[in-house]
Amino acid sequence: MLLRLQVSFLLAGVVSYGSAFTAAPRAFSSSSTTTTNFHGLPDTERSVPYTVLGISSWGTKGPPHKWADSTSKENPETNVQAYLKEPEAVEARVNIDGKCLVSGLVNDKDRTDQFLFDLLNHEESAFEFDKIVAFVDDAAFSKKRLLSRSARYTGLLDKLEFCEATSKGGLPTAEQLQGVKNWVAVIDAAKDDAMLNTVKEIASLAKASSEVENVAILLAGANELATSDCSAALESLQSADGSLTYTIVAVGKLQDTPEGKEAYHYKEFGSEEGVLPAKAVFSREEAYRMVTELLQLECGSNRALSFAEVYNVNATEVRLIKGLREAGYARPQEIDHMIREGPEVRYHDLLSTPLSLILCQNRNTHNCICFYFCPVNTRTLSLK
Repeated sequence: MLLRLQVSFLLAGVVSYGSAFTAAPRAFSSSSTTTTNFHGLPDTERSVPYTVLGISSWGTKGPPHKWADSTSKENPETNVQAYLKEPEAVEARVNIDGKCLVSGLVNDKDRTDQFLFDLLNHEESAFEFDKIVAFVDDAAFSKKRLLSRSARYTGLLDKLEFCEATSKGGLPTAEQLQGVKNWVAVIDAAKDDAMLNTVKEIASLAKASSEVENVAILLAGANELATSDCSAALESLQSADGSLTYTIVAVGKLQDTPEGKEAYHYKEFGSEEGVLPAKAVFSREEAYRMVTELLQLECGSNRALSFAEVYNVNATEVRLIKGLREAGYARPQEIDHMIREGPEVRYHDLLSTPLSLILCQNRNTHNCICFYFCPVNTRTLSLK
């Protein structure tokens, strides 16, 4: 355990998808049969050593739970992982299938942008796309960027199509959107200094289409945007009849660092708290991860969030994300937990007795037969 704690922060804790998803619209928790021993403790929860003391009496002070110092209780803010539930299946959207169009990528000579396409094609994700269309400036150039060995082995090439813009940096026309059900748009301030106007154009095109149902927009380099302009762009995506579901992920200037290296926190896009400072940066891979995960997760429906990296190792977000990954949460489960539950740690569901003490059923008497000295398996405790 000590060696595990010494591993550098989050990369070692990143978990693959596994069976992270359940059929929408309802999420179901997997259950397992747990046997109990004669002391009344589940056998499956005895994952740590314990000591059984055969003592006939606790003396005049009574059992330890009556006199133990309250400071002996474990602090959930310093031991977050112990209070997490077992990873459960998360709720995915029901309409993330058909044809998905990706715009704003595979136009750069310095990178391929394949990571985002791999996420959309991941075999253990909830995506069930028949076709993934790369909407690009130069189809011949972009084909060379994505014709990789890994794309062939994963089956991405079997789904991949290319569609060329009528003008460099342009958006798809109404005809080019025919048959498209999901649209992932990447807008980088380094190439588009009017990104919020582009959001409005995307909203107009998506609403005019009778087939587009989901729009996920990544705003890269969204530093110091005016809240009024953000709110106006957000309102343009909102539909009165609910026919269009949107997701906005706003991040700072993109850097080519691995996903999961830094923790993150988020605020509502368009709010004063959601304004990203001028020097805010974000991992490119992590940004691609966020926009694709929120596209497939139900918790990302009609949400607009600003994400920023967290560097303070004592921040609650850092401890919680590290705990989630060490507890076996896959990235979709981790992000779903962070969006639904938030990083706040609450106390009112925790045990009132010292968490280092588990007494037998007869603990309220002075003649207690058994006393277990071990940490509580607190994964059964809730953070709510």
